Amino acid sequence: MAELTPNLPRSKGESIPFWRDIRVLGVLAQIAFVVVFILAATWVIRNVLGNLDELGEAQFICADGGSSFRCAFDFLNLEAQFDIAEKPIAYTPADSYWRALSVGLLNTIKVAVLGIILATILGAFTGIARLSSNWLIRTVSKWYVDIIRQTPLLLQLFFLYFGVLLTLPQIRQAHQFLGLPVYLSQRGINLAWPVIMPSFTTWLAFLVLGLAVAAALWLILGRLEQRLERSANRSLWVTLAFLLAAGAGWVVTGSRANNLALLVAPELAVSEFDELQAVARERLQVEDLSQVDELVAQGTLSEETVEAAALKVCVLEDTPAETAVIAELQQASIPFQVDSFDDPDEATEAYAAGDCQVFAAGAGVIGGARGSLENPNAHQVVNLPEQPLRLSAPRLQGLNFVGGVKLTPEFAAILIGLVIYTGAFIAEIVRAGIQSVAKGQSEAARALGLTEAQRLRLIVLPQALRVIIPPLTSQYLNLTKNSTLALAVAFPDLWSISYTTINQSGRAIQIILIIMVTYLSLSLLISAFLNWYNRRIALVER
Repeated sequence: MAELTPNLPRSKGESIPFWRDIRVLGVLAQIAFVVVFILAATWVIRNVLGNLDELGEAQFICADGGSSFRCAFDFLNLEAQFDIAEKPIAYTPADSYWRALSVGLLNTIKVAVLGIILATILGAFTGIARLSSNWLIRTVSKWYVDIIRQTPLLLQLFFLYFGVLLTLPQIRQAHQFLGLPVYLSQRGINLAWPVIMPSFTTWLAFLVLGLAVAAALWLILGRLEQRLERSANRSLWVTLAFLLAAGAGWVVTGSRANNLALLVAPELAVSEFDELQAVARERLQVEDLSQVDELVAQGTLSEETVEAAALKVCVLEDTPAETAVIAELQQASIPFQVDSFDDPDEATEAYAAGDCQVFAAGAGVIGGARGSLENPNAHQVVNLPEQPLRLSAPRLQGLNFVGGVKLTPEFAAILIGLVIYTGAFIAEIVRAGIQSVAKGQSEAARALGLTEAQRLRLIVLPQALRVIIPPLTSQYLNLTKNSTLALAVAFPDLWSISYTTINQSGRAIQIILIIMVTYLSLSLLISAFLNWYNRRIALVER
């Protein structure tokens, strides 16, 4: 049997050939990579410059009539000359391409932000439900995840838009969802939305005070728990302290606010808002205004009588006064008709002409309107009850809904589609993250007497987040990039408006560069935030 020759150490004078020296090979590999990169970059730049020469000087026309690369984006200051169906900021076809692209960017950000929030909520609940001990909940969650993950997103968007939203009834036969202020029709989804009143700033001070008190109480009770070595129900007392401060602020702010007012016609003869109920009861000859709809349905009271007795109100469109007066009249069950105006002078003229009996606006506007009348003293100024926050509910007026907030069919389709699709992937990430936590952790939590909710919130999820966050970043990026499919349902996002701009201006290279930089910036921003959060929750090793 042959003896094995031991690996003797190399003598000091003997050198390693350079083609076998790992240090030399590493340096050569880096040099080769740099050379290949420079050659590839040179080829790309030459190719781009050659294509730009073929496109001609018309792509880079300057304001002085010359042509230069520095003028490549000057065309964005020209009029866009096309309209955009859904715009979060003011925009007309006379605005520039820059303005049009800004509208598209804001629409993309709106879809991405809302989609990330809603998809995270849906995915978290579904992922937890996948591990439920209840067979029905576990099975339904599993089927949802399996079906959605195996179906193309574009197909889901087509189904939502053409097969669901566009098949809803006409606006006059809109479905009211479960009796809530949510209406579904072919024109989209109308739902209630909170509106900030002028007194909200004062109430906000009470909220800040409540948070400060809650934080101080949390620290005090925490030290008390350490000293007594038993629970002091910190969460309960802190929540009650904050709610007490918020409730007290709500009452004080509402009782002292005088930012909104009503200008009342002399024939109504009222000096307080509550007296309008007596006027309505007298006109309709009923004791209880809440029974008007029931009397109309029974035929005891005709719709023509109710319409003739309705209080005619002039308001400034999309103002806190409009939301406040409608909410108060609805709460008092007073029949009313609203005429909205964009300009205070137009509303004042309509009131002076007798087209409305009440003019609702800010106290300063009402004072100026009253002073412009022929006989100001004959018109009473009534304080309009105010709350820091109002819920604007949609209502049918004419051929459309007014009030609340409207989700167009296009926006609803892309948002719901992205949420349902991405939520299925997030659910699997959450499920895997929870299952990565050792079973001994849950057993120890149950042994300490923690409830299932406490076990999940205090023990399991904090440890599972370290596994959940990295793949969750990819899903957030996917949702943002998948928003470009909005073009399939005609939602004017950044890509859709960019496509229109390319067709109209012929400047494809500049627009593509803008799109690339924008989506790259959004992706880096999302990644940076989640990486920062991932470092915050990472285990700190000694």
